[in-house]
Amino acid sequence: MAVLFLLAAFVGCVVARPSSENVTPVEITLYYESLCPGCRIFIPNQLLPAYTDSKYDYRSLISKLTLVPYGWVAVKNATSHDYACQHGESECEGNRLHACAIKYIPDQVATIEYISCLDQLESNYLTFASSQYPIDKCQEKLPEGVYSKIMSCYNSDEAWELFQNNGKKTTSFFPKGGFIPYVSFNNKRDDELAISAFKDFRKTLCEAAGVADPDCSA
Repeated sequence: MAVLFLLAAFVGCVVARPSSENVTPVEITLYYESLCPGCRIFIPNQLLPAYTDSKYDYRSLISKLTLVPYGWVAVKNATSHDYACQHGESECEGNRLHACAIKYIPDQVATIEYISCLDQLESNYLTFASSQYPIDKCQEKLPEGVYSKIMSCYNSDEAWELFQNNGKKTTSFFPKGGFIPYVSFNNKRDDELAISAFKDFRKTLCEAAGVADPDCSA
């Protein structure tokens, strides 16, 4: 009888305990630029902490995250790869590097950690705007063997193809312009929600996902 009582009590605790299991992922798209000051604030200070916060299973909520590094780019001649990125040629380099990293880093968390590391290398983004993007930095954040794949991509037409595809996604989503960084939930354009996500990503994520668990939105 005592064993049955303890088992019933244990089951009761399990059922009653707030849980973040079986959460439904939200389709999230982050439109950004490699040297945009706001983007370099958002990714390491809002997006990355969602992966490291143990209070709630945010990782599952954002498992359908898509990163689109492109932003505002003037296309002079796509055939000859002649583009003018908003923050200079080094931003075009950074956008291509990010695109290759997103494709070849097999783990989503490692991808965000790598990009966050690049974002925090230099507080004055204008330094990068007048020189080469630091493509050789933050290799320690990458799984073994991945950096060579990223660089093989970066130094080939593959990087330009990824760059151009991200351009199509960006211009399709922003046919009349907009702002960067932009967090889109479920592929919808909602400027108010995007601004809210920039200020408090985890809280906005919980609201967009319709999660009532107080551990999620607190």
